[in-house]
Amino acid sequence: MEAEVAGADTLRMTGCGSCGMYMVLEGAPERSFICMKCRLIELLEEKVRGLEMQVETLAEFRRGFEQMMEHRHDEAQGTSSDERIEAGPKDSEEGLLGEESGRWKHVTRRTRQRKRRASDGEIELRNRFAELGNEDGAQQAAEGQRARKKRRAASPAEGGEESMEATPSMSPRRTVRANTNRKELRPPAVGDRPQNRTVARKRQVYVIGDSLLRRVDRPVTRPDRENRRVCCLPGAKIQDVDLRLNTILAGAGKNPLIILHVGTNDTASYSLDCIKEDYARLGKRLKDIEAQVIFSGILPVPRAGRRRSDKIMAINRWLREWCYKEGFGMYGHWEAFTDRRLFAQDGLHLSKEGNRILGWRLADLIKRALN
Repeated sequence: MEAEVAGADTLRMTGCGSCGMYMVLEGAPERSFICMKCRLIELLEEKVRGLEMQVETLAEFRRGFEQMMEHRHDEAQGTSSDERIEAGPKDSEEGLLGEESGRWKHVTRRTRQRKRRASDGEIELRNRFAELGNEDGAQQAAEGQRARKKRRAASPAEGGEESMEATPSMSPRRTVRANTNRKELRPPAVGDRPQNRTVARKRQVYVIGDSLLRRVDRPVTRPDRENRRVCCLPGAKIQDVDLRLNTILAGAGKNPLIILHVGTNDTASYSLDCIKEDYARLGKRLKDIEAQVIFSGILPVPRAGRRRSDKIMAINRWLREWCYKEGFGMYGHWEAFTDRRLFAQDGLHLSKEGNRILGWRLADLIKRALN
């Protein structure tokens, strides 16, 4: 496989482990050397597999949406037929009432309820000031007012008899009755109406990850600042996110959307098998929470050597297969961050433009996941 080239001690001829083509390299090559063309082919195959998975997911969503729309259409048809059946007798009754009265009246739901409550409560409506129109009625009105005051004062002590009185300006809703326990009771026709109305809460979205999530909160949370949160844990590894997950999701509500971007720091010190075990442990905890989970692929590290780059590529391939098997989502970014200018000078963190692109991609991912 290897042979020294004449006239150069540092040049060696090495064969690719995938296609078998020979190349002349400087220095001592690695044992499992793969040429650049084979790497590009692996990237294309990985992208094709990802597109196939996305097509399958969209097809499943479309089938589910069509079934839901058919079910709603059937329910709407059943409801409309029931309303037509019930509308016949009501229309006939209203017609009879109109014939008996001699003229038609427009009765709304609100006025109908007011009339029914007034009749059921047996509230006596009178004009207390009608008798003041003449001089003789003033004295009678004063005597009637004194008599009503005596009846109201004597009613609680005589066994809790009901005393109800209303003026033309009073509303039936504000009328109360007094009993022996001196508690205010509504008329029987007035139903109990809920005071506190529950407002439907939107789904909560959590983006959790390491220091690569810096300055991505603005594009992610701009569409809905109340229900979207970005949790950046500088230097965090998979185990750190696993330990702090319950604290972060304390007020997540029902079926939140969780996007995890973690694993870059693990590739620097841990082996491939150890990283897989950490991902499996984290996935088990996420299944107990019952949430929609999407893992974000690990980004390239330009300052790292070839060995770490190969490890990151292997983890991304395994992560895609593992997420498909466990029922999670996976969203890769490798092709979008091949440009060295998207990273800072340290070769690990993202530049301002890189943060903008990552934030835009995560916001687009959240929009598609929620819709």
